[in-house]
Amino acid sequence: MPTLEITTLIGCPLKCAFCPQDKLRESYGDGERRLSFENFKTILAKIPDYVRIDFSGMSEPFAIGASAVEMIRHTLERGYSIALYTTLVGLHQPAADVVIELLTAHASQVEVLCLHLPDANGNMRGFRYGPIYEKVLDRFIKFGGSGVLSRFEMMTMDRSGRVHPDILNIAKLSDWQGLSRAGTLAAGDIGQQQVEETPRHTTPVGCSFTPFYDQNVLLPNGDVLLCCMSYDGKHKLGNLLEGDYWSLFTSPGMSSLRHENQNFGWSERSACRSCSRATRYDVPADKRQTWAIVKDEAPAEALAVVGS
Repeated sequence: MPTLEITTLIGCPLKCAFCPQDKLRESYGDGERRLSFENFKTILAKIPDYVRIDFSGMSEPFAIGASAVEMIRHTLERGYSIALYTTLVGLHQPAADVVIELLTAHASQVEVLCLHLPDANGNMRGFRYGPIYEKVLDRFIKFGGSGVLSRFEMMTMDRSGRVHPDILNIAKLSDWQGLSRAGTLAAGDIGQQQVEETPRHTTPVGCSFTPFYDQNVLLPNGDVLLCCMSYDGKHKLGNLLEGDYWSLFTSPGMSSLRHENQNFGWSERSACRSCSRATRYDVPADKRQTWAIVKDEAPAEALAVVGS
């Protein structure tokens, strides 16, 4: 499924340990750090209507306040399917009620609502508990469990699934496998917590999520990065304020990535070669005209799912 993740802000205030914000800020430079509603509308008009718009990206969507709500409204009214991944931090009432009304009215377009909860290990380092957050969280959990949406999830960045002490009334969630973000995560940020080992793929690789490299991330200045592993800005595909959607897939950035991924041998020039979600290929000695997938065990998922 083609998706475009919307990063509304550079410098997410939640500072999650498993989210390499330092790498993102360094690679981003001095451009506009907040996505404006006008620029968002300009960009969305260029996106094919079958591309899912994900309000997640590399920051909390609601960290920019009410304009994020208007972006969601505009997207739904334009007929796009959406996903919403949020900590709910920055979303206050009555805006929270407006979001729920929008999700209810356009339920058939909402493919995923996922709540990222603060965890017992304090990985959501910028989180501050308060009565407003508690009320909004309670409202969304009840909405998610109502069955209005086909898919409602809750997750936390804690190996055991333990939530923050202030919200222990929330049920324990399933465990979670920490991602190395294709090698961009600094080990010092997570202490002794477990994280996947960063691979070094030497065979040709592709993406196990999409063969077309079309699950991309939008930044506030219009730049588009390859995917949610690209915190270091290594794979910039283009800019949607300057160019069109299809130019992303014929850009020098995309051509360079495909070239690196088709070769044998590890290379730091491809994030895919350090990604646990990559599909690896090899040429069988007895059948050289076909590619064979190198089988690996799938990484463990870590979501508590409510609904179908």
